[in-house]
Amino acid sequence: MCAGFGGLLHFEKPQEKLQIPRGMTLASCMMLRGSFGKGRFVLAVAERTLDQCPRLAALVLISFFVLLTPSVVRAVPIVHSVSGGYVDIEVRLGGVVIGSSSGVALTGDSVTVDAAAMTLDGLRLEIAPTMISLSTPFGGYDEISVESAILEGDLSFATLSSIGVPSLFTAVAGPLTVTGSWGATDSSGTNPPTSGNAIIFPLVSVIGVVNVNPLVEINSVTINSIDGTPFGHPGEHLTIVGTYIVTTPEPHTGLLLAFGLIAMVARRNRR
Repeated sequence: MCAGFGGLLHFEKPQEKLQIPRGMTLASCMMLRGSFGKGRFVLAVAERTLDQCPRLAALVLISFFVLLTPSVVRAVPIVHSVSGGYVDIEVRLGGVVIGSSSGVALTGDSVTVDAAAMTLDGLRLEIAPTMISLSTPFGGYDEISVESAILEGDLSFATLSSIGVPSLFTAVAGPLTVTGSWGATDSSGTNPPTSGNAIIFPLVSVIGVVNVNPLVEINSVTINSIDGTPFGHPGEHLTIVGTYIVTTPEPHTGLLLAFGLIAMVARRNRR
């Protein structure tokens, strides 16, 4: 274990020089981070402790970048790949819920967020196929399937309005289109199954709640709406509605740099 830094370190800034005395602890050094350039300060500490105390150098890098990176509000749109999440689906006939499926997996793709501007700038989300049992048959079919569904912003997709703070805001954005296909089956076998029916459903806008992770929640998205007239339900529509919960990895550029420097520490320590 290393109790401190074994010597004097010099950190230069225009018109200013800082000396860190022998034995200064890691916690004390971290108190100085606000007064000096973040990258220069961390790299200098790591370089000085690299040979004498590789473990402490690694700890310095991790501690600084974990503490500093989340506090930076990004000022440009960032594309976040979807790492997980799910969709809760309801099937409604004439506004009455007749079926549901919870936790349908998201299989891709990405969301684009500008936290500083509080905007949702891009969206493409695909869900896994799912079969939903209906409590009330629709044209003799008691199961309906969403074979594929991609929610994607159109070329003119943009945030129309937003409210909140950069770490948590609500944005109204559009226009979008849901594309995919649906099918239906009759468990009694009376009606032949149908599949590959196209979904091309335009949406004027969606409402997304975005936090700093970023995690995006999009409520009450109409995935498809089927005219009930050909199925014996004149004047009614079978509507498939989803609530999307989207998780993405946080882009810690600072952490990536830190891990690269830690690898450098490990290589030098082996020599």
